[in-house]
Amino acid sequence: MRELMSYLPENYLASRETVAFQEALQPEVGVMWEARDDLLAQLDLWTATWGLDLWETALGLSNGQGLDLDARRRTVAAKLQGRTVTTPQVVRDMAETLLGVPVTVTEMFGEYTVLLTTPAGYLPRLQTVRLRTQLRDVMPAHLDFQVVVPTAACLPITPRLGPRQGQAGPPVFHPGTVTAAMYITPHMRSNFSTVTLPMASQEGG
Repeated sequence: MRELMSYLPENYLASRETVAFQEALQPEVGVMWEARDDLLAQLDLWTATWGLDLWETALGLSNGQGLDLDARRRTVAAKLQGRTVTTPQVVRDMAETLLGVPVTVTEMFGEYTVLLTTPAGYLPRLQTVRLRTQLRDVMPAHLDFQVVVPTAACLPITPRLGPRQGQAGPPVFHPGTVTAAMYITPHMRSNFSTVTLPMASQEGG
């Protein structure tokens, strides 16, 4: 209820002077209400627009030029989630917030590696690169990580039937080409060097 007349007793509605005065002020008051609502919206990450510049600056993030509002908000939210002790749950929350899909986190203790696996068919986007950057900031120095994206590759397969033994040629059978899907898993590592385990360096010394 933001109409100025609504704040006055009902008997003022009979006063033409009062009504005219309040109606003259109403447009200016409306602008003030809109400015107030817009300012409060910047305090909530998921409704912020121009205020995202302030969020990114405060968290040391690069400017989000070229990204839509949703991607920028996810980047800020993931950064906030990483400002605590790094656990598998924290890593998963960061990844799911940034990528917008469920992520499975697997700790490879013997290899000092953490695997983050997305659902099959997920299309890597710029957010995947931002995830790698943020994981570098929160991941302990002795751990490496990989982002695994299962991808379906359609391969043409032509099945042929023939006898198991003997010299007779295969029967005349042309079923045509069957398209099969095979899942491949490209890995996006945190860097392009081989992980050196701490005990290996000690033995070498």
